[in-house]
Amino acid sequence: MIGYLTPRKIDSTAYVQRKNLLGPGVRVNGGVRVIGDVRVGKGALIDFNAVVYGPAKLGAGTYVGPGCVIGFPDSRQLVKYRDSGILRKPPTVVGDNCFIRSSAVLYSDVHLSGEISIGHNTLIRERVSIAERTKVGTHVVIDGDCRIGAHVSIQTGVYICTHSTVEDGVFLGPCCVLTNDKYVTQKPFKLIGPTVKRGASIGANALLFPGITVGEGAIVGSQAMVNSDVPSRTIFVGIPARKIRDVPVDWQTSLLQR
Repeated sequence: MIGYLTPRKIDSTAYVQRKNLLGPGVRVNGGVRVIGDVRVGKGALIDFNAVVYGPAKLGAGTYVGPGCVIGFPDSRQLVKYRDSGILRKPPTVVGDNCFIRSSAVLYSDVHLSGEISIGHNTLIRERVSIAERTKVGTHVVIDGDCRIGAHVSIQTGVYICTHSTVEDGVFLGPCCVLTNDKYVTQKPFKLIGPTVKRGASIGANALLFPGITVGEGAIVGSQAMVNSDVPSRTIFVGIPARKIRDVPVDWQTSLLQR
C-alpha cells in the first residue's frame, strides 16, 4: 500500500524524455535515463543511474534499483537501432509493487506481474513472462521465450534456458540448470527446454535435460542429472536420476500455501 504521495521528484542530473508520463509521487534519482514512451505508476522509485528504454510501463509502488536496465533491445533490434538510429521494440511491462534490485537487466517484451522480487545482477531476456509473487534470486539468468508461473522461488545462480516452462509454486534450488540442446550444437536439434510442473521442487546444482517434464509435486534431489521424465509426486536422485520413493502424502510445498 502506498501512503501519502508527494509531488513527483526528478533529480537535476536525471534525464526523463517524457515527464508527463510519470505518475504522482514518482521519484527519479541522480544519473537516471528514461528514454521514450515510459509510463511510471504512482509512488514508484527509479534509483541512481538506472536506464529505462521505452516503450515500457512500471507499475505503482515499484522499485528499480541502481544501475538497472529496463527494456534493453534484443540483438535484431540493436542492429536496426545502430543502422537507423530509430529504436522500435515491444514494450517491457513491470507490474505494481515489484522490487528490481541493483544491476538487473530486463530485455524488451518482458512481462512481470505484481509483487515480483528480482535479485542483484539478474538477466531476463526477451519474451519472458513471470506471474505474480515470484521471487527471482541473485545472479539468475532466464533466457528468452520462457514462461514462469506464480509463487515460484528461483534461488541464487539458477540458469533457465530458452523455451522452458516453470509452473506455479515451483522451487528451483541454488545453481540448478535447465538445458535445451540435446546435442550441444553438434547435430541439428529443435531447442526445447524442460517443463517443471506445479509444486515441484528441484534441488541445488541439479541438471535437467532438454524436453523432459518434472511432474506435479515431484522432488529432484541435489546434484541429480535428470535425463527422463519424472512422474508426479515421486522423488528422483542420482546420476542419472532414478526414483527412490513416492513423495509422502503429508508433504506439500509451502509456496502454494500462502
